[in-house]
Amino acid sequence: MLAAENWCVKVVDKVYGPYTSAQMRKYAHEGRLSARSLISPAGSRAWCEARREAAFANFFGYNTFADNKPVGEPVFGKSTVAAKDARAHTTKYTKNNGVDIANFVIIFDAVAATANRVEAAIVGLGNAFRIADNVWSLSCELTAVGVRNALAPYLSPTEKIFVVDATHGRTSWQNFAPEHHSKISAAYTVARASKNM
Repeated sequence: MLAAENWCVKVVDKVYGPYTSAQMRKYAHEGRLSARSLISPAGSRAWCEARREAAFANFFGYNTFADNKPVGEPVFGKSTVAAKDARAHTTKYTKNNGVDIANFVIIFDAVAATANRVEAAIVGLGNAFRIADNVWSLSCELTAVGVRNALAPYLSPTEKIFVVDATHGRTSWQNFAPEHHSKISAAYTVARASKNM
């Protein structure tokens, strides 16, 4: 029996795979796997859209059941009309041909070979420039989570990335040790709670 981390993709009655979750995320980033692609755990024939599979819903910018939202409701990635309307009274956006643009600071910890790939990927996302070694400024239409997901395939499983959405006051990070993760989470929860008072 194959491990649960293996997946198959169905395209017009033809089945491809199995692929690992990491490969699937890479294919999604490359545009070879979409939110509506039919996928199934390897060895199963219970096909569903990738956006409805818990392992990939967040990667495609969809929620599954959190916050009592229905399956498949967009929650991050490119800004949605509903999200824009909800934030319109508090945030002034820069528009580029009608598209909301946010400003990000990206910090990553990677070896030189990886850094070159990450830097090329950052430049491919929008208007970007290097601030310092492995610290970049970026302007694009994604959210912090969307930027992190776009860059994660270029990092090894242990390399860290921290993304700050300076326009909307949001952050996203990956591959921090549990102690650091909890400290970061606590700091941003306290900051957000005091802001809402």
